[in-house]
Amino acid sequence: QGAYSGYLDFLGDEFFNTPVFLIIVGCIIFFVAFFGCCGAIKENTCMTLTFAILLGVIFLMEIGAGIAAYKLKGKVNGLIETNMEKGMINYGQEGHDGVTQTWDIVQRELRCCGTQEFRDWSNTTFAEKSNVPDSCCLSDITGCGDNVLTENDNNAAMKIHTTGCFAIFSENIRGNIAIVSGIGIGIGFMQFIGMLFAFILFRSLRKQYETV
Repeated sequence: QGAYSGYLDFLGDEFFNTPVFLIIVGCIIFFVAFFGCCGAIKENTCMTLTFAILLGVIFLMEIGAGIAAYKLKGKVNGLIETNMEKGMINYGQEGHDGVTQTWDIVQRELRCCGTQEFRDWSNTTFAEKSNVPDSCCLSDITGCGDNVLTENDNNAAMKIHTTGCFAIFSENIRGNIAIVSGIGIGIGFMQFIGMLFAFILFRSLRKQYETV
């Protein structure tokens, strides 16, 4: 989430719901681990069983979060494209400083211009039918984007980045979702193993008490 804090206007709140949920779950796990440690050290069957059950509940919650993230991955392209096009309309307008800064950050860092291509800016109020933001330029100089839309593609390419930002940006996001999903699966697997060991320990301790 921190890595994309500058792109919030393109991603929307929906994109960050699952990561925030997982952070909350991580905090809960910290307290759940207390039962596991105490149960193992004191050989307390009640605390060990509580730990195993809570770990199982958290595991199910994470599966739900994983399913939500998978569904979101399928909607990433539409979500980003819609927010980008909406942001272009509001670029440079009073009261829309956030989206203006987001567009400038994206175009500078990804070396791109517009949503699908640089001529997308011709449909905005900012462009006045001829200008693109200076953040599109090969060299970020004040006024370097003026009258670029009146140039042909070859001449424009000598002044600005002509490739659209949508394809590059969405591919980066989808790639990172895949990485996070893989890490989540790994963590979930380890929790599942931990839950099994906790149940095995619980049964072992209960047998000891029954024997005694």
